[in-house]
Amino acid sequence: MTPQEFTSAWHAFVARWHALARDDRRAAAALVRDAVRSGLPSDGPDAPNALDAPDAEALLACEVAVIRAARAMRGRRYAKANADLKVLRDKTLDPVEHFCRMGWRWLRNPRPDFDVWWYWNEYLDPTRDDIDPLLFHVLVGRHAGNATTPPPTPERHDSAALAEGARRICLYAAYDADGVIDDYVLHYLRELSRHADVYYLADGVMPRAELDKLADVTVAAWAIPHARYDFGSYSMLATELVGWETIEQYDELLFANDSCYLLRSLDETFARMDRRPADWWGMQATKMDFSRGEGHTRPIPLAEAKRLHTPVEEWNPHYRIHLSSYLLAFRRPVFTDPGFRRRLGAVVKQAFKDLVILKYEIGLSDYLIDAGFDFDTFIPDLYPFHPLYSSDYFDLLAQGFPLLKRNFVGESTGTPDLGRWKERVLEHAPDAPVEMFERNLRRVAPADKLARTAQIRTGEDGRIDYRKLLNRKEFRLEDRIAPKFDHWWAFPVSTTEHALTGNERAVFEEVRHDPSVKKIVLTRSREVDLDGENVVVLPLASRDGQEHLARAGQVFVRHAADLTLPWEIDLRRHRVIDLGEGLPKPGAPAPDPLSPRASSGKRPGRHVVVSSAGDTPGGEGREASQVEVWPTGQPRHAFLLRPESDLPDDLRTALAALRTELAGRRLVLWLPARAASSDLGDAGVAALGDWLRRHDAVVGVRAPRDAHRLADLDPLLLMPRRWPDVEVLYRASAVLVTDDRAHHRADYALTGRPVVLLDKATRADLPAALDRALEGGSARPGDAPDLRADDGAAWRVVQRVRQAGLSDPAPPPAARRPSGRARERA
Repeated sequence: MTPQEFTSAWHAFVARWHALARDDRRAAAALVRDAVRSGLPSDGPDAPNALDAPDAEALLACEVAVIRAARAMRGRRYAKANADLKVLRDKTLDPVEHFCRMGWRWLRNPRPDFDVWWYWNEYLDPTRDDIDPLLFHVLVGRHAGNATTPPPTPERHDSAALAEGARRICLYAAYDADGVIDDYVLHYLRELSRHADVYYLADGVMPRAELDKLADVTVAAWAIPHARYDFGSYSMLATELVGWETIEQYDELLFANDSCYLLRSLDETFARMDRRPADWWGMQATKMDFSRGEGHTRPIPLAEAKRLHTPVEEWNPHYRIHLSSYLLAFRRPVFTDPGFRRRLGAVVKQAFKDLVILKYEIGLSDYLIDAGFDFDTFIPDLYPFHPLYSSDYFDLLAQGFPLLKRNFVGESTGTPDLGRWKERVLEHAPDAPVEMFERNLRRVAPADKLARTAQIRTGEDGRIDYRKLLNRKEFRLEDRIAPKFDHWWAFPVSTTEHALTGNERAVFEEVRHDPSVKKIVLTRSREVDLDGENVVVLPLASRDGQEHLARAGQVFVRHAADLTLPWEIDLRRHRVIDLGEGLPKPGAPAPDPLSPRASSGKRPGRHVVVSSAGDTPGGEGREASQVEVWPTGQPRHAFLLRPESDLPDDLRTALAALRTELAGRRLVLWLPARAASSDLGDAGVAALGDWLRRHDAVVGVRAPRDAHRLADLDPLLLMPRRWPDVEVLYRASAVLVTDDRAHHRADYALTGRPVVLLDKATRADLPAALDRALEGGSARPGDAPDLRADDGAAWRVVQRVRQAGLSDPAPPPAARRPSGRARERA
């Protein structure tokens, strides 16, 4: 029975069972027992229509009933083996239901003699996740004699070393959020190209000028969005772009990716591994339950590690020995194996990265080991846990290890003294270009994690100061007892751009050089470089950031505080100024600059800045009550109305850099809010491309979905990571293309430049709409809002904050009355 036939028959069976279960439970149970005994009946002519397929809960309930009736798993043993899961450890979810609901999808085996992922690959379709392999086995597979675990490892010929003069091919997987090819990637590829013919694939959209950088170090290079991580690139390269026929012309196939920095030449790596008899090899082996927590404190030889089997790995493949995919090599016996090719060709998008690791990285190691292909590693021992992400890494480095995982130094917040990684690397690899690596880290690694890593140090007494964050309960206590200062103004960066932009930035600029105000910029994943008088820049997710936030009398947010801050602040003791509300409306009256529209007569928890008296703030979030509205106008409009010479230095620098990239071309700024609005179809995209060429223009996109749809036009990537300030894009553009749900057109009207609104008519002939707009007409006459604004809104907000600060200060925290038990002790 094929998977498609099984699905049809199973849905028909569940429909019959569900109908019976409502009226006659005994008959429903008998139906299940008969299916378990005799197999799933075929989908007959009187089966329910596919359109009437049972709902998800009915399918789950019937599946649980079948698994129980077949006694296909032992719930207690499953729960004990998966005690790492809280729902099983606390007995809040039945083990059989857990397996049927989610366990099999995460490759948790129902019993030691049933390997979910192996069975899935052998008898089902590994590109689909709609059939529980255990259910299929109970109703179909066992009646057909299907095995439930891999057969005994076959006897194979002795593995051979690589012959002298052998040829290598390398499939290189890359991803860059900014769509650039970094210097460290070129550095790595240049070295790889000395040893192999390199084929490069980036997951995403990348300008042609970036791919042109690879001409001297690759045979071919592509950028194609697929969202399947590195194994998706390996799969696409092997099966579609390069092809197995080309790969067969080589003696060794390499997988490599851009997750590592290259510290030294690979000559020693390949010379050492060429001499090793192996069918495949990697840099080091990993076994997650071989860890210090399990009592393993020393490395063991690889030969011993291969014989090391633990009961937990029979239940969960996560704990099996495997080789990581950042650098792998497969020799001819492996890459000509049909099972290897079939598994690599079945890589599909997964909902979670952990599933990519489980199915494709660990799964591929599993298959090759079970199939009898012997492996070796550059590091001859198995180290506890994962040595590339612990202090053991520097032991590997002393043994000539040539790579440094970027995530280790960029996102590892638990390794002591990692802030000195450059000095420690140079001790063993004195020629490593560590400054190049640091430039990449500062561009792509989370700045808050880098800052935390630098703070974890070993003191002179040998103690490690981890500077742990306060948890939610601890922060609430800190916020309650900490004094509040009206002249401490906190500016948490936005949750989208992770930069201080828009209204918040404009208010900051207004008081930037005022020494009487302490400006506290609370950062996230991006580094923020802002100076001024009495300015402090701290990571929001840091102990210092928490303590400063707890003491800040004024907190400026783009939206509600509970949507901006990871911890709850007491709104009775902080003044929250919400700068993200109040978008301008057509025909709205001019704002009354300093008079609030509503006032509670006491220090309210939330103030909302709006454009005019006609705007109404939203009411979501826990602080929606006691809102005072300030119709001051939008502070960010200063960045559109002021002369360029009066802009902050970083905005002027960004504007100059963008004009340099445009190189005289007109910028068509593409900012629709809805995905459907930007769907031009193939003909529409081609027509837009012709228009751009005729007008020496380029389309600039800000959302990945638009970059994918317009990839054939070689768009200018204006993602918020690189261009956080949208006002810079407004000022550099010639025309805005948006839709009626986007707020951009209201602000863009201040530039005096045309706007094209995407609707059915303009999508049908976008070039004509662009022509009308640029000729001084309008694609939708009269649709622009009647916006009245000036560049004084930030000043008015600051005045309102100062006036509010003159009101009654926040009361001291109320003394807590002791509980009854505490009174008795007193």
